[in-house]
Amino acid sequence: MTSERERVLSDFIDAWNAGRRPDVDAFLAQVAAAERDALADEIAAFVAWAPDPDYDDDAMVAVTAEAVTALAAAGAAEPASWWSAWMPLLRERAALTRAGLAARLGERLGLAAGARAKTERYLAELEGGRLDPSGLSRRLLDALAGALGIGADVLHDAAHGRPAAAPLFRGDDVSSGAAAALDVLADALTAEVRDGWDEVDVLFRGGA
Repeated sequence: MTSERERVLSDFIDAWNAGRRPDVDAFLAQVAAAERDALADEIAAFVAWAPDPDYDDDAMVAVTAEAVTALAAAGAAEPASWWSAWMPLLRERAALTRAGLAARLGERLGLAAGARAKTERYLAELEGGRLDPSGLSRRLLDALAGALGIGADVLHDAAHGRPAAAPLFRGDDVSSGAAAALDVLADALTAEVRDGWDEVDVLFRGGA
């Protein structure tokens, strides 16, 4: 890390810890253009790991969304980079191992216990940037958002390479109406399984 980028990151952390609302764009503007992507990654990683400052709910949502947007914008040309940067952080913030997340997805999606190993392998590919996120089904994205305790819109946007400006962390779950719609979608997806694919393949690669 260059001394200038280190100084700016340190200033951002100090502002965060002091309970002020740091303007991510203003901090990124303080370093050379060649350093901004790396600084955006570092700020986003800090926000994901940092203890919550003494913000009210609105300020907390806003500053977190700004950090996510900065990272998503930096990696917008490569949607997989968003997932490889954020998935491990979000999973660890939720205190889940990869196997634990696979198990939680299995419960939410009603998958057989034998499907968890394959689900975990797909999660590893997603975190490693080896899986095209545009193939993730809406049903999977909603279940993943619920398992991680984040806003589903963030994952839907990130799957299609759109910077995520929606609130990242959300306490509520999918509404009963949305859950019913997801059940209909699940039936449709299961009916369209391609030769050699099972339900897990459809969830991670079937899109829709």
